Amino acid sequence: MKKLVLPNEILMGEVERLLSQGTTVTIMTKGNSMLPFIVGERDSVILKPYGEPCVGDIALAHLDNGAYVLHRIIGISDSGMITLMGDGNIRGTEYCHASKLCGKAITVIRKGRKCNPDSKSWIFMFRLWRKMLPLRRYILAVYRRLLIKII
Repeated sequence: MKKLVLPNEILMGEVERLLSQGTTVTIMTKGNSMLPFIVGERDSVILKPYGEPCVGDIALAHLDNGAYVLHRIIGISDSGMITLMGDGNIRGTEYCHASKLCGKAITVIRKGRKCNPDSKSWIFMFRLWRKMLPLRRYILAVYRRLLIKII
């Protein structure tokens, strides 16, 4: 199967358009901001159009600066502002209005296996990972070194 790589501004604009029409979209991930739950350039995600956002959702968001991120929702304010943070980040958050959420990850495809990010085991791991925020730097350093050897 041939791989087609498009610039993010073209690809994500089209993904956003398809999601707004109600289409489910599968994309290959890039980057390490969602480690250890999603590995860039190895894992893919299936996105569906967004419904009601919930803390813990993995969301594709179109930020005010024009960038798109696939990060986890870690907070929702009463005014509809969403706080996002990558699982692989030790600090640094993004903010957008709920209306700027394009899609929700409903499936993570890892090495051909489908995983449900809304399953009890994934939610448990996310909650545990959130509590380990002060230790993430060290855990991720070890994980990245092991991951390089595995891949």
